[in-house]
Amino acid sequence: MGVGIVSFWILPDEEETAANVDAFLRGQIKRLERQAGMKLINLSSPQISGMPTSSTSSNRQEEKLQRGLNAMEALQAIRYTMERTYGISPQLLIKYYIKEESVVKIRRDLLIDHNMFPKLKKNALCQFADCWEQTQNKYDWHDRDRIDLRVFPK
Repeated sequence: MGVGIVSFWILPDEEETAANVDAFLRGQIKRLERQAGMKLINLSSPQISGMPTSSTSSNRQEEKLQRGLNAMEALQAIRYTMERTYGISPQLLIKYYIKEESVVKIRRDLLIDHNMFPKLKKNALCQFADCWEQTQNKYDWHDRDRIDLRVFPK
């Protein structure tokens, strides 16, 4: 993960940035889905039913609910970022990381040549890294919650 001030004109390393975003999406989507109690593909408003009425567990339940809501917001931010990429990238990212479709199915559905898929995927991941910066601003996250997915040469 990139840390520190980097010149506006220095381009991120595409291979390392793509690998970083891939690891981020694979790890965070699954983790956040568990915390939210739902898959990103099925994300909707939270169901608040069956909440305990006991006052002794209300703080614990509120904390659990808040973690779930925060996880849902993060999942929505990931989906929002995917949709902000351009060209074939949004479809590729959603099919691969959210719908978890096979590479063969994605290539067939999007009419992608076998040899072009890795290049298009790397490009989509780099676009995601660039768009992620804007998403964090849109969601107005605190500095401690922000992450730069781009990897710059040393």
